[in-house]
Amino acid sequence: MNVYLVGGAVRDELIGREIKEKDWVVVGSTEEDLLAKKFKKINSQFPVFLHPETKEEYALARKEKKVSPGHQGFKFIFDPSVTIEEDLKRRDFTMNAIAKKDNGELIDPYAGVADINNKLIKHVSEFFTEDPLRVFRCARFAATLKSFGFKVSDETINLMQTKFSKDEFLSLSAERVWIETQKALISDHPEEYFSVLNKADCLHYFFNLRDIKEVIDLIEHVKKKYVGDVERWAAVNSLSIDQKKTNELLKIPKKFSKLSDKIQECIRLFTQKNSDLEILDSLHKISFFRESSSSRKAMELCGDLLKLRGSSLSLEPSLMLNIADKLEESKIEINHSLKDMKDEDKKSKLSELRLNIIRKTRTNL
Repeated sequence: MNVYLVGGAVRDELIGREIKEKDWVVVGSTEEDLLAKKFKKINSQFPVFLHPETKEEYALARKEKKVSPGHQGFKFIFDPSVTIEEDLKRRDFTMNAIAKKDNGELIDPYAGVADINNKLIKHVSEFFTEDPLRVFRCARFAATLKSFGFKVSDETINLMQTKFSKDEFLSLSAERVWIETQKALISDHPEEYFSVLNKADCLHYFFNLRDIKEVIDLIEHVKKKYVGDVERWAAVNSLSIDQKKTNELLKIPKKFSKLSDKIQECIRLFTQKNSDLEILDSLHKISFFRESSSSRKAMELCGDLLKLRGSSLSLEPSLMLNIADKLEESKIEINHSLKDMKDEDKKSKLSELRLNIIRKTRTNL
């Protein structure tokens, strides 16, 4: 039995990145052997185990064969005869297809070290085209490794452009695509993710964006101020032709879609003429009186987005934020005014008091 450190840990050590987790491959062994050594199996479909002491993941070496379309259409072969070279060949990129022995010796059958030295993200073999999710992983690595000078090789770009079918992309799980997207959003260069997908000619399958250049320019500006994935997604999705459709297509988690929806209402609020009553109605639509913090964030981010676009404004974001401040400051006073009123009268009185604050703030400024 031989054990090798593989994947991201070896890659990141060679690049000079912090190693976040270690994965191991076991060659020449069986599931029964590992269970006898007190390893704990953690996956019902694959022989992946937790080490009894370190709790790091150990997997039996495997080969795979494509049997049906999509990301999950594979048959896996786990056998003690599978070599480390065969296991590495099934991996996506050469930088991820390097193994390390206990003595520090590297097993590098696909020139991954050379590609790391040349700052290239390059596919291992023709098997790359059997899994369309690898296109999105490629784009994510392009985003996360751009700070280290990496770029996708021309050969890999060409492969992604020519060897994947529409049906293969549409067979992908939206949740898996979103996982790669979310990882890219929190990187230093999320714009690179969308740029690579555009070059691979598959951006349109999951992202209904108007203009890729506008998207890249927007991200490069927004990322300097907004580092969270929720805010960055709201900014990107503001350039979608149909924001709600994109959120539904990718099955976006609720916290992302909520801010995105608030941004759309704020865009309408800031770019169209509104009466005091319409402003109050918009505040209700973005749940300002229940979620003031996230609503203020939406107003601020929306203001920045519209400024970057050079949009004509009917209501200045700074004025709207001032109105929000005044409404927040008046909470105690408003509650005091409503204290002795009948329940059936409170709603209309509350609206009246809030409208007075909106009116006075707009007039004073």
